[in-house]
Amino acid sequence: MIPQMLKFRSLLILAFLFFATTASSCAQEKPKRMIQGASVKELVPESPNEKEDGISQITIGQLFKPGTTEYTRIGMAGQKDAPPLPTGYVLFKELVFRVKTEAIISGDELTVFKVSSAENETDFRRLEILHLEEDEMSPSGRSWTPVTVVPGGWDDYFHFVSKEQYEAAQPEFQSRRLASVTRDFGTFLIALAPAFETPSNGPFTQIEVIPSSSPEPVALGEEVTHKIVVKNKGPKAAAEVNLKVDLDAFFGYKGSSTQGACRRSDQSTGTILCYLGAMQPGSTAVITIVGRVVGQPLLTEGINERGSMLEVVFKASPTDLVEGDNQIFMRFNFKILKKP
Repeated sequence: MIPQMLKFRSLLILAFLFFATTASSCAQEKPKRMIQGASVKELVPESPNEKEDGISQITIGQLFKPGTTEYTRIGMAGQKDAPPLPTGYVLFKELVFRVKTEAIISGDELTVFKVSSAENETDFRRLEILHLEEDEMSPSGRSWTPVTVVPGGWDDYFHFVSKEQYEAAQPEFQSRRLASVTRDFGTFLIALAPAFETPSNGPFTQIEVIPSSSPEPVALGEEVTHKIVVKNKGPKAAAEVNLKVDLDAFFGYKGSSTQGACRRSDQSTGTILCYLGAMQPGSTAVITIVGRVVGQPLLTEGINERGSMLEVVFKASPTDLVEGDNQIFMRFNFKILKKP
């Protein structure tokens, strides 16, 4: 009796391992290689399957050195360390892809997806391609960005992709085609966008930003202190407030805040990023940036006016997409005295 029970348990274990392996292989497929299409900048799958979801074509903006390009369907498991999807978006049928290339490229990439599993036009019209991108204005350093080709979208941006190519890649249910324009490859996913978009009637709350500098003017070699006061004037709480300052004419500067944290950008030594977290109505945060003004060849004798750029993003929910109503762009000036 006992040997039969052991044999039964062994069969169960083998069955479990088989299904676990099968599930794992379904979650992340083998890479599919892309080969040259109509031109050296056009790539198509080496072994296309019209009935599968996947990438049907890639157009590279500028190609400096050819190299192997491939994509893999990685599913949810492949994006487990990524930030949450934007508010209201739902992943569609585990369609998460990672695209890699050994080629040296630049400019825009037009990536065309075939979504054969979209069974009805209603769902297809809601599909959106999201791209995982570096985002210094997010505390996680990355965010999902909508990159779907849409009617009239070419006019909104400067593209290496021609207008004719862009318009020819607009969503089409008949062929189940969706396309995106991005500055690089990496991770893409296809999601159902929120069914109903609430029209914007302005920012959800009022954020006020008041910058100042002292001393005024500051002499070469002296320290200058920038103070940036951020207020939530209501009526609603902001779940996340993030700030970026692009500085001019400093070295050895440092930033601090009465709430949250500030750090220097990894991409630019002249940029400070501050993540303030949530701000309730009526609350105030004060950011202090101290630097020492150094000599520059362009400074003339007397008083020179210099400027710094300031950007603020505030969200009702940390997963909200950034809308124009909830951004503030500001330039604030300070004066430098160069003595003869």
